[in-house]
Amino acid sequence: MEKQLEQFLQRWEQAFNELQTLSLYKNQVKTTQYSDGLRYNLKKFDGETFPSDGLMTKNKHDLDTNSLYEYGFNAEGLPCYVKYHHNYNHATWEGFYNYCDDFVEYVEFYVHTGVPSSIVRIEFRDKRKISLQNLVINGRGGSAASPQMSREEIISSIRNDESAFILTATRYEYGLKDRIEKASNIHIIPGMGKFTSYDEYGYDQNETLDTIRRFFEQGHNQLIYCKLSENMTSETLVESLSEALARSIAETLTRQVKELPVALLELSYHYGDNYIPYLVCQSAQEVATKLANGNSVFIGDYQDALDLEIESLEKLYAQLEQMMEDMGTGELGRKMLIKAARHLTRSKLFGKLQVTEDFAAYAIDWTIDGYGDGEFEKILLECGVEPTIIKLWKHTGMLL
Repeated sequence: MEKQLEQFLQRWEQAFNELQTLSLYKNQVKTTQYSDGLRYNLKKFDGETFPSDGLMTKNKHDLDTNSLYEYGFNAEGLPCYVKYHHNYNHATWEGFYNYCDDFVEYVEFYVHTGVPSSIVRIEFRDKRKISLQNLVINGRGGSAASPQMSREEIISSIRNDESAFILTATRYEYGLKDRIEKASNIHIIPGMGKFTSYDEYGYDQNETLDTIRRFFEQGHNQLIYCKLSENMTSETLVESLSEALARSIAETLTRQVKELPVALLELSYHYGDNYIPYLVCQSAQEVATKLANGNSVFIGDYQDALDLEIESLEKLYAQLEQMMEDMGTGELGRKMLIKAARHLTRSKLFGKLQVTEDFAAYAIDWTIDGYGDGEFEKILLECGVEPTIIKLWKHTGMLL
């Protein structure tokens, strides 16, 4: 697996030479359709069919969105070119799909710097999928380089940045029924480094994939896929999981929190890859001490973060991950955690522990959130904090 990983990183380096080939794939386009999000996830391509992950339209004016996705389809009706543009920050990405007999690739570029921001590659043998490699540059390449840097400088900078790559390389194993029974993986994840895992596949009585459970080298395991029920929508899933998570968090705090009353509870997560929050709890005394010392109140001590057991929630979490993958965005996970924090704030931990009058729970990824003008205040409001409380915090110096 180490060799496979390094070969894929070399493939990423090679892709720096392929930005100019985008015109070849544009020329293959016979029809164009639009969407308000990523649609054609290469992982869904089985060698013959390629389902969309959501609605498409031939008229881009049907879409009221700040992010417009344009898909070009070749003569066979397969997506061959994609472009998406963010109106807010004027950032543009372009990518192409390359179909060959024994492999298929999706290669995407952040066009302002030429950085290959994502590569997905599937290899086939005898029409069976034997491997999958998936690489994304953290931040989709937007902050990975400047236009003034040379190719060699960009590659060196990204290679030496421990938080740059989100990468998984997978090799599949087939059983007697000619279906995938197991998969071996190697990962590079920001904050976690390099590690391995393996997956076990479960099928229902109709031989349809039902579950995938991942076993990590550290000894724990996690359900990473669970077939969605027919009546499950994104709204019902977010509501069900957010409330169940909030109640589980409150129960966890009753067992682990020693100092009362509780003043603040942070649900710390990492957008794009981890929506199981670390719980950073602060008592009224801790907040008072920070204020007296002139320290920032809302950024807690992560060494004392409380672990959350999610065994009772793993089916809902697996379905959330599946739905986010289908939609091509992590916004659903963010929305779920914001709602969970709102449940905790408004219910005051469901009355399970003593809390302050201005107690608040908030969900945040400090690597990308909370730094713009009023951005953290907006997050607090989303998490159920009353405007009068925010006004009080500004008066006391808790919130600047």
